[in-house]
Amino acid sequence: MTDDEKRPERGKNDKQDRMKDDKAVEGPFDVWDPATLVGGRAALPPAPVPSATAAPPHRNGAVPAAPVSPPVAPREDKTRAPGAPSADPGRRAAASPRAFAEKLVELDKAEKPARGAAAAAEKTARQDEARQEPEGAASAPESTITLWGGMGSGKSTLLAALSRAVQDPLYGKWSMWPEDHASQKFLSDLAHVLYRDRTFPMATLTEQRPVRFTLAGDLAGTRFSRGGRKRWWRGSTAARDVMEFKVTLRDLPGEAFDLHSETGAALGGKLIKDLGTSRAMVYVVDPVREWQVNGDDGPVGDDARQNADFFTDVLAGVATEVNMRGERQGNQLPHSIAVCLAKFDDDRVFRFACEQGNVRLNPRTGQPEVMDAKRLFDGLCQAFPHGSLREIKQQIELFFAPERVGYFVCSAVGFWVDPERGFDFENPSLVNPVEDDVRFVASPQPVNILEPFLFLRGVGPQQS
Repeated sequence: MTDDEKRPERGKNDKQDRMKDDKAVEGPFDVWDPATLVGGRAALPPAPVPSATAAPPHRNGAVPAAPVSPPVAPREDKTRAPGAPSADPGRRAAASPRAFAEKLVELDKAEKPARGAAAAAEKTARQDEARQEPEGAASAPESTITLWGGMGSGKSTLLAALSRAVQDPLYGKWSMWPEDHASQKFLSDLAHVLYRDRTFPMATLTEQRPVRFTLAGDLAGTRFSRGGRKRWWRGSTAARDVMEFKVTLRDLPGEAFDLHSETGAALGGKLIKDLGTSRAMVYVVDPVREWQVNGDDGPVGDDARQNADFFTDVLAGVATEVNMRGERQGNQLPHSIAVCLAKFDDDRVFRFACEQGNVRLNPRTGQPEVMDAKRLFDGLCQAFPHGSLREIKQQIELFFAPERVGYFVCSAVGFWVDPERGFDFENPSLVNPVEDDVRFVASPQPVNILEPFLFLRGVGPQQS
C-alpha cells in the first residue's frame, strides 16, 4: 500500500489546523493577509470584497435588522469558512486604497438594511484613512527655495546651469517643470546663452517677474537614494524614490541686496519678505570678489563693496520679519541655508584650493572637485583677514542651526577636459577670452549645481 493510501483523510478540523500552521510559518510576511501593510499601504491587492448579500433569514423567513447597539470588542471567528464575510459587527476592515474604498461606497449604497450609528462611523473612518495618502502619489512639495546672492555672484549663471545639471545620471532621473510660460521663457533664454552661445548670461539690471519651477526626480539606484523612504508602485517590482520640490526666485539686480543703495532701498522690502516666507535658501558667495577688493593690489575698479555688504543687512531684515510673525525658534531662524562658493573654475579659487591639498579628480567626469567645502570657506576667511567672509561666517553660525547649514563649492561652467589626454592642471580653464568677450571652448559641464538643492530637501550622498 502506498503512502497516500495509508494517509488518513483529513477532516474539516484538520484543514483548519493546517491553515493555522501555515500562517504561523509565514509570520509577519503573510502578504495575503489584508492587515499586512508596507509604508502604510497594502503590499498586494487586498482580499476580494465580500458581496453585499443579506444575512441568512430566520426559519420564519424574516430578515434580521442590523444591530444598533455599540460594537463589541473584535474577536476571531475560528469556525467560519475561508472567504466568508465576518458576522461580527465590531470587526474592523483594514485600510484600503482609494479604488477599493470607492467600491465599498457603492456597495454600501446598494445595501438595503439601514445601518446603525456604529456602522456609519466605521464607514467614515475607513474612507478618511483611504484619502490620507493616494497610492503611488509623490511626496507633496514643501516650502519653496529662494536664491540669494550679491551683484556679480553668478546667480543667473547657476540657474542656467541647473537645466543641464538635472540631466546628470549621477542624481537619477530629474526634470524641471516651469510653473508658467514666463518662467519657461526665462529659463530657456538663460540655457540658450550658456549652452548654445557658449558665453555668460548678461547681468540682470532691472527687476524681472518671479521665476517659479518644480524639480521632480527619482533617486532610486543612486548614492542619494533614501533607503528608509522607498515606495513600491503597483505593476512594478522595482522600488522608486520619488521626490519633488518648488524653487522660486525674484530675479533682482544684485545691487538690490545692498540695502544702502538706491536699488536696494526700492526693492529690499520685497526680497526680504520673500526670504522670510521661504524656509530654504541658496546663498551664492562670490570668492573672486575677495581678490578684487582685498587683494595685494587693492580694490580693482570703482566698486569696493564686499560680500557682507549684500548679506548682513538682508539677514537682519529677514530675522526681524520672522520675529514679527512669531516664527523665531529660540535664538535661531527656522530656515535652512546652502552656502555655495561659486566660480570654482576661476583660476584664483582653483589654485587656492589646490594649495590647500583640497582638490581631487572625479573618476567619473575627469573634472577636479573640492573634497571639503567648509575647509575651503574657512581657508578663505583666514587668507583675507580684512575681508568680509569672516563676518558672513559669524552671522551664519549665529542665526542658523548647524544641522541646517551646508557648504558647497560650485561651478556653472566647469573645467576643460581633453577627450584624449584628460584634465591638465596647467591648462584647466574652459573660458577662452575673445577680444572684449569670452567664449567657452566646449559645452559647460556644471560641478555641484544640484547638490545644494538636494541638501535643502534633506537628501545627501549615502555612505556605502
